[in-house]
Amino acid sequence: MSSDQQLTDSARRRLDEQYQTISSYTDRLFAILLTLQWIGAILMALYVAPFTWIGATRSLHPHIYLAIFGGGTLVSLPLLLVLTRPGRLETRMVVSISQMLFSSLLIHLSGGRIETHFHIFGSLAFLSAYRDCRVLVPATLIVAVDHFVRGVWWPQSVFGVATASEWRWLEHAAWVVFEDIFLFLMIRQSNTEMRQLAIQTGQLEDAAREAENANRAKSQFLANMSHEIRTPLSGILGFTEILLTDENGDPKEREEHLRIVSSSGQHLLALINDILDLSKIEAGQVMIEHVRCSPASLIEEVASALRVHAKNKNIDFEVHWCSAIPEVIDTDAHRLKQVLTNLIGNGIKFTDNGRVTLNVGYATRHDQGELQLQVADTGVGIASDKLEQIFKPFVQEDETVTRRFGGTGLGLAISHGIVKALGGTLTVNSIVGTGSCFEIRLPVGDASKIRLVDAATDAKSIDRLEQSAKSVDFHGLRFLVVDDGATNRKLASLLLRRAGAEVATAENGSIACEMIDDKQFDAVLLDMQMPVMDGYAAAASMRANGYARPIVALTAHAMKGDQDKCKRAGCSEYLAKPIDREKLFATLRELTETASLLSGGDETSRFPQSDSDTESENPPSTAYRSSLPADDPEIRDILVEFVDTLSDKLD
Repeated sequence: MSSDQQLTDSARRRLDEQYQTISSYTDRLFAILLTLQWIGAILMALYVAPFTWIGATRSLHPHIYLAIFGGGTLVSLPLLLVLTRPGRLETRMVVSISQMLFSSLLIHLSGGRIETHFHIFGSLAFLSAYRDCRVLVPATLIVAVDHFVRGVWWPQSVFGVATASEWRWLEHAAWVVFEDIFLFLMIRQSNTEMRQLAIQTGQLEDAAREAENANRAKSQFLANMSHEIRTPLSGILGFTEILLTDENGDPKEREEHLRIVSSSGQHLLALINDILDLSKIEAGQVMIEHVRCSPASLIEEVASALRVHAKNKNIDFEVHWCSAIPEVIDTDAHRLKQVLTNLIGNGIKFTDNGRVTLNVGYATRHDQGELQLQVADTGVGIASDKLEQIFKPFVQEDETVTRRFGGTGLGLAISHGIVKALGGTLTVNSIVGTGSCFEIRLPVGDASKIRLVDAATDAKSIDRLEQSAKSVDFHGLRFLVVDDGATNRKLASLLLRRAGAEVATAENGSIACEMIDDKQFDAVLLDMQMPVMDGYAAAASMRANGYARPIVALTAHAMKGDQDKCKRAGCSEYLAKPIDREKLFATLRELTETASLLSGGDETSRFPQSDSDTESENPPSTAYRSSLPADDPEIRDILVEFVDTLSDKLD
């Protein structure tokens, strides 16, 4: 890349200012030099010219008038321009012409003496101080024309002899051109160094400015984060203190206090997760797990969770299936859901009237499939000069956004980093007062190997699957829940018992293996991290002892490779914690049905099929997905126990 292309606006402006300073300073120097030369020409006319042109006698020679008036003319115009237009190109050109005409005058006054000709070479060297090769052009032309004209018609005035060769002027011009070549190279080298210095200075200033802006943004972020953290923390500490001291309080008030503690804890956990995600992205440590998943299922799962937020704000939220989409894709489903949740959540947050729309489509580009997701809203919009900043950490459009809508400015930075890690792009278009449109373009592989499905139909089948999970009946089935955490055992047991199952529990893998020997269970729910004997060893032991029924791994470890590790240990399926009731029920139903068919039993009566016509009996849930009903007494007891031990667990 050339130096001109590397020059930023600030560096170019700085370089122009530097050239202006050099030109103005050199103008002043030449103003002094021309004045001194004028005085020198008068003295030469008085003391040297009479002897040069007449001989031994001294008298008032016409050259004295030439020195006084001719030199004064040569000095006056440059002085005027230096005073009125310093640093301008026309000033430099006039100074160049005047300086070389002074050389001609001095050569004439000396009678063409060879010593005076060196004034030409000195003048050219002085003119190079402008660092502008253009001033050398008129200077060289004046020397050549002057030597040619006077060499032909008055050689004594320039060469000091009465007759001279008609080509002698070329010799003098050649020496001038010779010096010009070296001066041109020196000026070019000097200009190159000035440009490089301007670029480096500009880069340092830009870096300092960015560092200052980043420091200011982080300071603002810390102020926002301090407020964001203190708010839920105050709620947790304050209402926990009330619960501890008010033993005889109203049960309804205690229930409301617990709800606030739970909500504040969830908010605080979300803040911590955002900070950790951002730190991983900035350090290049974000883990991406590529697994096969259904994009329709993923999108509907996110949409169903966020429709509640939109409904609470009285705005519309819709998913538009613009085309057929891939049946399955290889991506990190958890991370993609995180991005969609953030973008749609932002759209709902910043929209007071109108709608938020998720447009889903598919396109091919260079034989590669591309999933296209657009989140459009009719909210406040983003100013055009802020669009490049919103994907940077700790940045919101301005402080009024933080005060009005809240937030820390991390969501878009995290989303941008995740989409980039997934190999895609995240862009935004926005108009203030009209709304914003965020677009994700995610590559999904070779288009020839992708099977497309009708997304709307696929989404309906997902809804039927979810309803099936809600209406499942496990009467007649016996499950073993193995977990070292008492709260996890209680929660899983409660969910399964309410679905009609018989449930036994064990607190480690060793006890579970002994219970398997004594009783036959239809399935085992097995935590993988436990004392005495962990889930991996327990699963392997159960399989070695002939247990052929399903084993479902339940683990908080959701890193890349954990699923394969569980499968190698002998687990039939893998579910990540925290427990998702619908996924748990759907997985157990599928596994136990398959196991029943393989064993030749007729278990279909245990699993009544859901009927889409009975939708009124199972209305869509208006609660957050993955949340538990705190109004349920038994589940509330589990929540209270969890909250009571949360502080110690976090420590």
